[in-house]
Amino acid sequence: MRTQKLFLPGLLAGTLLLSACGGGGDAFEEADGGSGAEATDGGTGGSIVVGGAQFTEMSVMENMYALLLEEAGYDVDLQTAEQREIYAPALVSGEIDVVPEYAATFVQYLNREANGPDAEEITSNDVDETIAAGEPLAEEQGLTFLEPAEAQDANGFYVTQAFADENGLTTLSDLGELGQPIQLAAGDECLDRPFCAPGLEETYGLDITGVTGDSFASLTGKQKVVDGTAQLGLTGTTDGTLEGLGLVILEDDKGLQAADNLVPVVNEETAGDPAVAEALNQLAPVLTTEDLTQLNLQVDEQRLLPEDVARDYLVEQGLIEG
Repeated sequence: MRTQKLFLPGLLAGTLLLSACGGGGDAFEEADGGSGAEATDGGTGGSIVVGGAQFTEMSVMENMYALLLEEAGYDVDLQTAEQREIYAPALVSGEIDVVPEYAATFVQYLNREANGPDAEEITSNDVDETIAAGEPLAEEQGLTFLEPAEAQDANGFYVTQAFADENGLTTLSDLGELGQPIQLAAGDECLDRPFCAPGLEETYGLDITGVTGDSFASLTGKQKVVDGTAQLGLTGTTDGTLEGLGLVILEDDKGLQAADNLVPVVNEETAGDPAVAEALNQLAPVLTTEDLTQLNLQVDEQRLLPEDVARDYLVEQGLIEG
């Protein structure tokens, strides 16, 4: 979306490359499992609701937020929804108190909510600038950004490790310098989005001959890169499945993608409690993109529960008691 990232399954926003429609039925679901996120007894900080989207990475983040808040003495409940169009208004209304978000994506979501679907992009590849651009829009909705983590999940473009090694590739600039025609494992909409095929051509000089029609981060797309049907594929930068398939993401060295760092967003009432920020901001200097990739892998491939993965990580980092 400068570019904004193409979202992982379950996310929804006007900035998304793949959009979805609002759903009916029960808007929120109690998150499965423990983290202790279902209201616990004996908290000293009152009750708080952690919300957000329903997919692996968000489940891990939601459980980490819940565990950090429980450690600070809060009784925590997890409430998740399939779509941002459901949980974002609930955050504003106070039905939920805090959500993990992607900085650039959420800023542009707020921008389009305020200024229409054709609102100009106001994000950049600098997370501080991106959040600064979004703060006035957030304030209008009674929302506050806390400290962003180093970890971010942006669009990532991958090749086979063998191809990278053979040609000495580590960056997208390196790939552009090869001057080879490239079939891209991505959906048709990539052809029209400035952060996807057009951005790769303009920013890196890639010769994109076409796309395969495979969905974002799909196994079928990865298989086409592995077998040589496509030379480049599109996924998220925290995709933990790539290494096992012999694939590697090339660095976005010219900053085509905007800063989609993980950041807590809280509503007005919750922002007034400094203990919430103190608890959640502990994660900002600790969580890296590499960490988040491994946490996703533990859930998606090793079949561990998000709450167990979140707990083990926070204990390992010394942020909660074991």
